[in-house]
Amino acid sequence: VDPVLRMYESAVNIAQKIHAGQVHLGKELTVIGASFFGEDGIYPLLAAPTCKAEDANDMEKLLMRAINFWSIVGAGASVGPIWLFAMDGDVTRRAAGHKLFLKNVLAPESPLYGTLINMLGLNLFTGDGEVTLDFDYKHIFKHKFL
Repeated sequence: VDPVLRMYESAVNIAQKIHAGQVHLGKELTVIGASFFGEDGIYPLLAAPTCKAEDANDMEKLLMRAINFWSIVGAGASVGPIWLFAMDGDVTRRAAGHKLFLKNVLAPESPLYGTLINMLGLNLFTGDGEVTLDFDYKHIFKHKFL
């Protein structure tokens, strides 16, 4: 389906494909950006429209592609490794984040271990490469207190 509206027929064709379930209408965006400790900016890496039909497995694949692409293009070597993934309160992204980034217990030999072991309330679970998971605190407060 050509997403460009050239004529009235283009709009009708798109609407018919959406109605028939052949294409989906992206109503929101899944956005992945990188920020660096000590910098104020954010660098967009991905903006993917979503119709909310995706499940946690789809989101897990999307996140893994972003992480793998980080390495493929050499960003890990030139900029540095990914340290953490922060997510909003969306249940699909949250489930994917738990599966990807809470699967390994941090080893006592890790440089992070000595810091995190003394911080009450923090767990020692990470993903591959010691990537940690974080959630936007506004969504956590909204979920717990509203």
